[in-house]
Amino acid sequence: MKKLFIFGLFGAVCLSACKKAIELTYQSPDNVYFDFTDPKDEKERPDSISYSFALFPDKSSDTILLPVRIAGMRKSVARKFKLTVIDSATTAVAGTHYKALEAEYTIPADSGAVKVPIIIYSTDAALTTKSVRMKFRLVASADFAVTTIGFDTAKVIFSNRLEQPTWWNTWAGELGAYSRVKHELFIRTAGTIDLPLTQNGEVIPKVLYHTRRFRSFLNDPIAWVAANPQEGYTVEAAGGGNYNFYSIANPAKKYLLELNPADNRYYFKDENGNRIV
Repeated sequence: MKKLFIFGLFGAVCLSACKKAIELTYQSPDNVYFDFTDPKDEKERPDSISYSFALFPDKSSDTILLPVRIAGMRKSVARKFKLTVIDSATTAVAGTHYKALEAEYTIPADSGAVKVPIIIYSTDAALTTKSVRMKFRLVASADFAVTTIGFDTAKVIFSNRLEQPTWWNTWAGELGAYSRVKHELFIRTAGTIDLPLTQNGEVIPKVLYHTRRFRSFLNDPIAWVAANPQEGYTVEAAGGGNYNFYSIANPAKKYLLELNPADNRYYFKDENGNRIV
């Protein structure tokens, strides 16, 4: 009987302790945090999202999604959380580079996560020579606390420029000398945004398809546009016998196509004023 009594008393204490632990858990305020993970290494947490409009020539704006998750209990009602811009760590300008934030964002009922849309713009010409950044912080609201330090901020860095990819030199025999404008035109007309890093018999036929498609465009851009209406590009007279080449979906970004009387051919010029060949 004594042993049974001790066992029963021990069990009662355990049940009481568990009940208190559960009560403490439920009484803790629900939190929100940025749920970034590296798809290549789940143990690593990226601290920023990088984006270049130069990879998407038909877009004058785009949406970056910031993943926000709750730490706590899901509820059957929608709840609000807040997001703010950290001015001291932000170079982007609201209205010029991005759409101003909403006063609040919503975690839907019965949900544990949401993706916050950050709308960014490519229309500032300065983005072709520099990047801008935004740093965000989650702040407490009536529905959520923010106590997970290190997971309460997120950065977005974007531009409308390109950097020379490592694969360009691999295929320089087909592509020629690198320039940013040439790279942009490659992306718009080659049918791909990148090429393999190494040469072998398996990849060469595919690479030649893309590089020769690009060469065909450079040799006669006007004929290429006429032969590929499905690509969504056009040329229009720009005066002086020249033309502008651009995406119909993004007419703000134009490339001047100049006639060279010496050979009666049209050429684009790169950022240094050199003809692209």
